Amino acid sequence: MFVIREYTRQDITTVMEKKSILTNSHAALDPVYYAPSKNAEKEFKDYIEKRINDSNFKIFIAEDDDILAGYVMGWIECRPPIYHKRKVGYLSNIYVDEAQQKHGIGKKLYLRIENWFREKQVDFIEIKADARNHKAIESFKQYGFNELSIAFYKYPHSDEHK
Repeated sequence: MFVIREYTRQDITTVMEKKSILTNSHAALDPVYYAPSKNAEKEFKDYIEKRINDSNFKIFIAEDDDILAGYVMGWIECRPPIYHKRKVGYLSNIYVDEAQQKHGIGKKLYLRIENWFREKQVDFIEIKADARNHKAIESFKQYGFNELSIAFYKYPHSDEHK
């Protein structure tokens, strides 16, 4: 039975490893856009170590018998004061090991971070998904998310797409 709990310093290396798998799966969608930096693992590890005591940052772990099967990461920020609804919960990463998928772990992770966002009284929750990641898009729709915008990108120093 999987338990959802907050991450600790002892989880950081394993979360970092799971994040690398997630990054690689995104790189399969677009190897240039999602290409990790040379020091991506260390930079991510430093980032989550630095924020471990930040009250507006959270990682929850899905664990069974000391096996970390997945995690979800999010934080809270405020949009500019020109908006009425400003306090935003950003859901950044949600990852479940492939062997553990289809057991409801992703949903449990999502619901736990949603509850944390509710406790922190955010005005809304936002997540971005690659338009080509149909599995993620369908999951987020099942969690009650609506499509909001389309992000465009291009490589300004490339003749590609001209």
